[in-house]
Amino acid sequence: MSYPDRPFAAGAAALRPVIAAAPLTRALRLALFALTLAPAVAAAQTAGAQATDLDEVVVIAEREPGNFAIDRAEIDLTQAGDVADLLSNQSGVAVGGGAPVAQKIYVRGFEDTLLNVTIDNAPQPAELYHHQTRVQIEPEFVKSIELDAGAGAATAGPGALTGALRVTTRDAFDMLALYGDPQRDAGVLVKGAGGFNGENSYKAVVSAFGRWSDRFGAMATYVLQDGGDYDTGDGRRVTPTAYRHERGQARFTGHFGDHTADLSLEHLSDTGTYYERPHMINFAGRFILSDHEMTRETASYNHRYDPASEAVDVQATLFRTVSDYQNRRNTTGQLYGRGEQTSYGLDLRNTARWSALELVYGVDYRRDELDARQQAVPRPFWASTVQTVSVLGAYGQATWTPSEQWRVSAGARWDDYRHRVASGPGAGAANSQARFSPNASIQWQPTEHLTLRAAYADAFRGVTIREAFFSALYVHHGDLEGESADNAEIGVAWERDGWFARATGFRQHIDDYINAVYTGDVGAEWGRWANVGRAEVEGYEAEAGRRWDAYELALGVWNSDTRFNDRPLNDADLGLGTSIGRTWTARFDWRASPRARYGLRARHVEAEDNNITPTAPPKPGYTVADVMGEWSLDAARRLKLGAAVSNLFDRSYYDHGTYGYHSSGTYIGFPAQGRELRVSLSYLF
Repeated sequence: MSYPDRPFAAGAAALRPVIAAAPLTRALRLALFALTLAPAVAAAQTAGAQATDLDEVVVIAEREPGNFAIDRAEIDLTQAGDVADLLSNQSGVAVGGGAPVAQKIYVRGFEDTLLNVTIDNAPQPAELYHHQTRVQIEPEFVKSIELDAGAGAATAGPGALTGALRVTTRDAFDMLALYGDPQRDAGVLVKGAGGFNGENSYKAVVSAFGRWSDRFGAMATYVLQDGGDYDTGDGRRVTPTAYRHERGQARFTGHFGDHTADLSLEHLSDTGTYYERPHMINFAGRFILSDHEMTRETASYNHRYDPASEAVDVQATLFRTVSDYQNRRNTTGQLYGRGEQTSYGLDLRNTARWSALELVYGVDYRRDELDARQQAVPRPFWASTVQTVSVLGAYGQATWTPSEQWRVSAGARWDDYRHRVASGPGAGAANSQARFSPNASIQWQPTEHLTLRAAYADAFRGVTIREAFFSALYVHHGDLEGESADNAEIGVAWERDGWFARATGFRQHIDDYINAVYTGDVGAEWGRWANVGRAEVEGYEAEAGRRWDAYELALGVWNSDTRFNDRPLNDADLGLGTSIGRTWTARFDWRASPRARYGLRARHVEAEDNNITPTAPPKPGYTVADVMGEWSLDAARRLKLGAAVSNLFDRSYYDHGTYGYHSSGTYIGFPAQGRELRVSLSYLF
């Protein structure tokens, strides 16, 4: 049996373990049947036609002013080592936490718990522990990161209340392209990096990759990063913040005529000894050092069938992600909390293209399973829980381009959520709800250089598994309403002779937000899950600049006024968001030669009122600048040196996305890292 003769053989073999691990529910059977049927239908439609080269599917409705896409060149230039390095200088985004273990992503002031995050099309829905980061991303082999902020297109997936963040990693063909030699069939990348601040950090990277003809490629990678406690801008040592990160990935890519297949297996782990609340200092004097471990294992299989037919371009994704954490007392080994969430499912879609119309339609399904325990409260309330949720969705997104000046997009998705508590607090409780989420946008280009856009979208998220730690403490009563969001935006973009400018204004509401509510009813329950109110945000983003042959300069500003039940959000609104001062950004890039490039990134955050207590001081403003450079040290550009200085002026500050001032009258979060020199050296063998 050869793969070229039977192109689905590779995909079927890769999917058997995933399918075997998942019960064949009504949704799974439907989608697998459709996946089997679609190629046969397409083959009948295109009999006798010649195969065409695969091209990239672009869903037009998902790109708009106010969003961003980060490519590999930007990641390499900035010497990114964690999520904050990747995203902090992007419009509309803040990353708080100080220490890497506590970093959280905020989009327009809302926390990433409301954001759909995918890695190689595999959703990452798990929220394990509210004091630790939810999204684990190792930058070293990221190919691109795309953000669509705010509720938007139906293709963003179920429950995308505040948008979608998509991470794509590199494959063997991407790595081989670095050599600039189309005849190259195999290679090895080795890299060493160091960050010099406090007790310093070190990273080692090795990757081996190759291809057999132009049809099949394979890659294996390993990354180890070890970091010590860091220093702030005023020279204070921040402890305990030392960490150890590991990442391994195996990836297999095949091109078989009209078919392309990609299987990715990724493992990440993050270990360290922190306080039981790793985003805080020991302000209460009673926090106990604990050994923390978080891991994520993601398997994703992506298959595309693109024959010579405008009516058929099928994409299918099967995925399985297991995320878990465990915190144990450092002195006794006693469990503080643990949780494991397994998510698996699929997305099957087809794209049909006609002269002026593009239609994307499909179905998706995801099932989440949680097994968690907490032993942090008084012993009578120690508990375990097992919960499940499934969501079945059907969606369509149409984009009509009647002329060069006009583009109209409209779509909708229908999502059916079914949540059940199998054991633990609230055992037997169930929440089920289904709802449509429509969207529409219109874009007008009155001149060659000017584009205007208006959009409106709804998004619905039924009752899902909430934070693993709290799920073993707070009770479900089966009376919850799903959360719904509406988002309205207007945008303008202009470009001419190298000059460019863009701006977006937005207003969004999130109704029936679900949160844990402490009741203190010692005789019955510690607390319960409830619909607690309405969150909203109003704001804007703008950027202007100029591009030359070797230079690019851009200046930007964004501001989000976030509120909850008619009061400003604050740091205590864990899982929802916080208030962040108006943020100004500057970016300068200079390609001095084909073998050298330099960059500057600067961010100024204005002071922001803090309503966490009536007497709380405002969140102080701050300005941070980073400089960076990358050089090819040989003519073949295989030996590369990179260097960056973050927080160039060694400012001492608290990021507004960090839990800072507390009702006790002190700053309890970890301040930001002071000046750090990051250096890397890599070689392609």
